[in-house]
Amino acid sequence: MDVKKYLRMVSASAWVGWQVESNWTEPLIFIGLQVIRPLASTLLFPLLYVVGMSFVGGKTDPSYLTYIVIGTVFFIPYISAAETAGQVISQDRERYGVLKSIYITEASLTPYLLGRFAAVVCTALISTTSSLIIAYATFMYVFNLPLTMTSINFFQLSTAVIAVLIGSAALFYLLPSVNLHTNKLHWSLAYYVLGFLYLTGDIIFPVSSLTHYATFLTYIIPVNQALNMLRAAFGLPIESNVYLTLTTPAGWLAFSMVVFNLSVKQARRKALLDRIGWW
Repeated sequence: MDVKKYLRMVSASAWVGWQVESNWTEPLIFIGLQVIRPLASTLLFPLLYVVGMSFVGGKTDPSYLTYIVIGTVFFIPYISAAETAGQVISQDRERYGVLKSIYITEASLTPYLLGRFAAVVCTALISTTSSLIIAYATFMYVFNLPLTMTSINFFQLSTAVIAVLIGSAALFYLLPSVNLHTNKLHWSLAYYVLGFLYLTGDIIFPVSSLTHYATFLTYIIPVNQALNMLRAAFGLPIESNVYLTLTTPAGWLAFSMVVFNLSVKQARRKALLDRIGWW
């Protein structure tokens, strides 16, 4: 396929995705979706920790508070990717009725989803940056709770951000692979996956704290290594590995692409690309 034509297809779907995801023509909706909503989810767990410690008369550990803040802030791209990926098939197949038309184009569904993911990256960048700045200011200057972000290692930071985007892309292709074959999970599948990642993804606590038998999940889930490298990049004394940080989500992305292509072929054989209704 012509590279220029492929890129035009990706950019066109990215523009469609931006208009769908951002609601940029309505400033209040845009601010609510891209700033206030992610910020609320970012502050929830750190505030629960702070309030819980005050109830039991304990002291807030600045390092652990920073651990939670970084985990929740940089989990936003995964949330954005999962929520959009969970509904994109249902929207395009049943609400707008364009999935079959997209499939029969020269580019088909793979570059279309790539463009939609690019739009998600743009909105997630806005949400993540604003949440990090506001959360830092809130805890440092409103609650007078210090965050131990003593320095920034830009190599680790850039590596971890790349890993976050790769892992988010893996989710973005994996969830539609399931929803191509059913329309009953488009609301719930994303939250099943996100709930599992909250429990095992080193977001608000190390998964090894559940049981030592779960330690191996740190090395196979496409979230843990990236978040831990982000924490190390901001100065927390947490072990990180560049090789694992990049290869784990890359492996998941390769797996999700294979699964997605197989799922599309099977959906075509079963005539599911334009099937509408409860099934």
